[in-house]
Amino acid sequence: MAYNDLFGMVYQQLISPDTSEMVKRALGQGVVLDTWMNGEEEEQISEEAQSALIAATERRTSEALRTRAIFPNYPMSEQYVFSVFHEILFSMAFYAAQRKKGRREVGLSEVGEAIERLDQFITSEPEGLTAVGDFFIIISEHEDLNAIAYYGWMKKEDFLFGKLHRPWSNLVLSPALDFYEQIKLIRTSYTGEGTVLTLTERGQSVLAMLRRILSDAGELKWRSENQRWVIFSEADYDKIFGKVFPELSLRTREYLERLGLQKGMKVLEVGAGTGRVTVDLGLSDLVGPDGSVVALDPAAALLQKLAAKCCQRGIRNVEAVQGMAENLPFPDSSFDATIAVAALHFTDAPKAVAEMTRVTRPGGFVAALCPPAEFDLRGAPMVAQWFQPLTSMAERFGTPFSEHNGLPVGLMKELFEKNLEEVEIWGVPTICSAEDHTSFLAFMVKGAAIFQNIFSRLPFQERWNIMRRLEEDGARLAAETPREKQLYIGFDEAARGRVPAAKTRS
Repeated sequence: MAYNDLFGMVYQQLISPDTSEMVKRALGQGVVLDTWMNGEEEEQISEEAQSALIAATERRTSEALRTRAIFPNYPMSEQYVFSVFHEILFSMAFYAAQRKKGRREVGLSEVGEAIERLDQFITSEPEGLTAVGDFFIIISEHEDLNAIAYYGWMKKEDFLFGKLHRPWSNLVLSPALDFYEQIKLIRTSYTGEGTVLTLTERGQSVLAMLRRILSDAGELKWRSENQRWVIFSEADYDKIFGKVFPELSLRTREYLERLGLQKGMKVLEVGAGTGRVTVDLGLSDLVGPDGSVVALDPAAALLQKLAAKCCQRGIRNVEAVQGMAENLPFPDSSFDATIAVAALHFTDAPKAVAEMTRVTRPGGFVAALCPPAEFDLRGAPMVAQWFQPLTSMAERFGTPFSEHNGLPVGLMKELFEKNLEEVEIWGVPTICSAEDHTSFLAFMVKGAAIFQNIFSRLPFQERWNIMRRLEEDGARLAAETPREKQLYIGFDEAARGRVPAAKTRS
């Protein structure tokens, strides 16, 4: 078969108006591939869980081979089909573990969830098993071609072993490369470096098409957000936060005291993290033993640290709850006050403020403290020089320099006035310091992880290479830069509003 005919047959099933919607539906049902992983901790899986996953993989592989469901226009080898289900099911199980436990530790419970979710997806999709194959090739092919495009060329052996871009699994890379070469996406050349791979013009066009599909489906944003939560969970947030923001704990205490919290109140803290506000800064003390604090966060690992603090300090009036600000798991009017400190900019703020209002009783209050959008780390001269590689990459990819660094100007005021009454807005001075360059880098790149919009577009290994180079550059610059050029001084935005007596949903 001529390669043009083969190319057309394969991509005809991928290039359709519903492809992006199919990827979006898959993500919504927890059907994921390994692009969400970005942590340093090792994955762990019990023998029983691994056996169960392999059995499910073999069952689906047998069914797909029998029905020629995976790429019907270009049947792949048994090894390739096995790898499709192997990589997706294992990724789903580790994803379930990360979300529930805050660590990639898979047992039979996570395996059962992965199998059930994949079965539901297959049953609900018109294309059934074929949709799983399409989902797999769209994402995995994007990773393969994107890596070659980023480096300009790649040694064939590096590609086949996945050294630079696919450290999770290299089972499909040999048949995948044969396929890419057959339909003229990749060109093989022989140089002094050995056999190298480059993208053809067609390969560049296909990569652009795959990026559009994933962007329209929200997969690129999805992977960025999930990579952020993984590395955020693994960062020692408590250790580094105070060094990066040396005055913020004092300013936050002053902010809490201004809110008018009373003994006996039932308070919800949204985005509680490791308990910096609820425990370390004394929110639980302000409401007293007759009051209570519900500390909510989407990251299980952070809530585990919060619960450990409460246990160590004998704090009994705090309950840790895993959940999202945009869909708070509480009935209407459950709390006397709801607050969010350094959290709203990591949420869909309009939904979060509306939900915070919903769960607060009439007459109670909602409050937030958040950095403004104009907060730009490059306001510190040392940081501007230090993070120049990230500035260049943002320009190359056409993305913002950073994300989730603050709310747009005026948005806090707009949202509070839309949902609340007696609204107050004021500024809280803050200092951001790069003096401890190790803590600064750990917080900005791993803790707050505000550069995941850039890092998620890089081949896996390149993310860690850039972090190492930034660590080396930071040590050099910190030693030779005057203190005043290592500081960024600005104002956070504080808000407080009262819930109307007659609430209406926004």
